[in-house]
Amino acid sequence: MTEVVKTLLAEAKLPASDEEVAVYAAAYEAQRAAVDALYEVPAARYVDPALRFRAAARIEDWA
Repeated sequence: MTEVVKTLLAEAKLPASDEEVAVYAAAYEAQRAAVDALYEVPAARYVDPALRFRAAARIEDWA
């Protein structure tokens, strides 16, 4: 797992000491599983997760 973490950090051009790499490697499996779980929700597959800004929106005066 250490080599995976080193590769990911190198690709991102992020420096890390050997101690930091060891901590990241220890936490990587749980983090990877959590990220993968986000994509396993079938009902959310095609849901649009973002709100949209609509420049043509009209403000209605409620007063």
